[in-house]
Amino acid sequence: MLQLARNETQELNVKAIVAPAADVTDEDIIQCIKAGDVNAYGGIMRRYNERLFRIARSIMADDDTALDSVQEAHIKAYTHLHEYQGPGSFFAWLARITRNECLMNLRKHKKEVLMQEDDIQSLSHADSHIKPDNIINLPDSSLENKQLQKLINSQIDKLPADFRTVFVLRAIEQLNVKETAEILGINKITVKTRYFRAKRLLRGQLQAYLDAAGMNLYEVGGIHCDIIVFNVLSHIHRSVAKDL
Repeated sequence: MLQLARNETQELNVKAIVAPAADVTDEDIIQCIKAGDVNAYGGIMRRYNERLFRIARSIMADDDTALDSVQEAHIKAYTHLHEYQGPGSFFAWLARITRNECLMNLRKHKKEVLMQEDDIQSLSHADSHIKPDNIINLPDSSLENKQLQKLINSQIDKLPADFRTVFVLRAIEQLNVKETAEILGINKITVKTRYFRAKRLLRGQLQAYLDAAGMNLYEVGGIHCDIIVFNVLSHIHRSVAKDL
């Protein structure tokens, strides 16, 4: 479980580390980091924690292991920052590291269950188990958003792992087929097939609500985001101190 690390040598005011302004590019931040501003990486985390958590959560079985994977992915990304060449998408680079970290954790705990290509066709009838009439029963408007978000998360969790990650990248993160294929290390036809099957499994009323803008999936924020920022920067500061 993700816990707050204690750094005796440096107190970090994580609340002072905020998401960079829209006109500050990732390349600008990277230059600051390479110039010695370790805390500048906090801006990267604030900018992408939510999106990376969604990717991790689409692979991992629960919030805690997904958060741990994001934290470890950030540490690896910082350590290997010199390997990022650009000018391609820095987020895609982070996303690949996050995915690889998740898969490594799954293999470590022997919980990885990935779909084989031969299994794809077997799902052509699987959506018959999801009926629009019994998917959703909207509560009062005061609770509607939270209840609906919980419902969406639970239905997406039921997707096969390979389909779930493709769906999150395509439908939620709005990445194109090429970007999704590059992050997952699969071909574009496979991306299209898995996305199509995922949408069929989420058909009916649930898909209609997903298509309506405004729903948040696999949220991470507040104290969880603060803990990731604190732990990663504390780790980086300790590493830098050892090198001095």
